[in-house]
Amino acid sequence: MRRPQSIRWDPEEYDSWYETPQGKLIDLIETDCVFSLLFPVRGSRILDVGCGSGNFALKLKNLGYNAVCLEPHPLMRERARMKGLECVDGVAEALPFDNETFDAVVSITAVEFFEDVEKAIDEMLRVVKRGGKVVVGFITGPWARFYEKKAKEGHPIFSHAHFPDVEIFTKHRNFKEIRFCLRSAPGEEVSWEREKELGEPGFACVLFERI
Repeated sequence: MRRPQSIRWDPEEYDSWYETPQGKLIDLIETDCVFSLLFPVRGSRILDVGCGSGNFALKLKNLGYNAVCLEPHPLMRERARMKGLECVDGVAEALPFDNETFDAVVSITAVEFFEDVEKAIDEMLRVVKRGGKVVVGFITGPWARFYEKKAKEGHPIFSHAHFPDVEIFTKHRNFKEIRFCLRSAPGEEVSWEREKELGEPGFACVLFERI
């Protein structure tokens, strides 16, 4: 991951977006996409790589899973711990865990801040058990272009982000499946009805399996 000290994350501002009507709905749509690929067994030990303030990991914990978080930014890491989550310091490209430690691994809207996406995928596959799943969710399409525009305007967060092409995931040897969602573009009304349409998606979920 990019050095956390150079990114001015504000945990309270970050979490406040999830409390807005649009933020709540987008979060539900993306979460539904992730779980459509994950299917974890209750009680599974799941690692959330680049957990941010721990929003997705908290969902896992509340559903009865043993969630472990990894986050390099100290303020975001502390925010996750305040939510009762186990959160360790570290970067995706060098996970501080032994081989085959977890039943599943997830990483949601974090790859945009990785230094080396392919190395990070290999690390996530290393720490998942044989037959286990790795699910990566990332921003794409119109939403990626929207944030890239903000980056060019000097946005304090997105100026540090990089939005990878889908092919970097689908060409990986352990790639299994990809699903898309968030058919509403920035500036449009977000709704479940739009998810039934064929508009360009703004979020992708990729499934990898360790053989």
